Amino acid sequence: MLTLYSYPSLFGVADNNGYGLKVFAFLRLAGVAFQHEHIFDAQRHTDHLVTRLLDHLYWVMSYSRWKDERYWPAFRDALLREHPQLNEEGLLKVKEHNALRYHYQGIGRYEPDAAMARGVADLQAIASLVPESGYVHGDRPGSIDAGIYGFIANIYFYDSDTPLKQCVAAHASLVRHCHALHAAVSVAVSPEA
Repeated sequence: MLTLYSYPSLFGVADNNGYGLKVFAFLRLAGVAFQHEHIFDAQRHTDHLVTRLLDHLYWVMSYSRWKDERYWPAFRDALLREHPQLNEEGLLKVKEHNALRYHYQGIGRYEPDAAMARGVADLQAIASLVPESGYVHGDRPGSIDAGIYGFIANIYFYDSDTPLKQCVAAHASLVRHCHALHAAVSVAVSPEA
């Protein structure tokens, strides 16, 4: 059964945080069965830090695909091979657009090796939180595990040997976590997807 973890009730509402109450209301209105557990613990702070770290890692991961010329050709070729509706001209327009985004975000002002070093540092911090067995907050995966999986899988299963992939592969706990979540959430993907 689905479990919604949120802040405790206060002043007659099920959750004293707007985001949690929104999810609570959505689940109730949609008729989804769920358990509602209230928390006051440090897990929320850890989850917040990891979420921010993943937001930072996103830019490095994206940079490795669209801007770093060492890895761009493999990424471009994979997109063209797997999605025939795309064409090289369109991808080059996206590449140019992303170069501007990276510049304004800040990661685009780094040389490729320096950008990758930032991502590797982020991955090492994440690796220190992922246990050798189980999940970040115990025996069952939670939302933070899903968040970590979203990034680690997009690095680990990527078909190019970037420093990011090398870092993930060097941490058995990240590889195990990635495979465990991948098995838990995978469904057959149709070629049109």
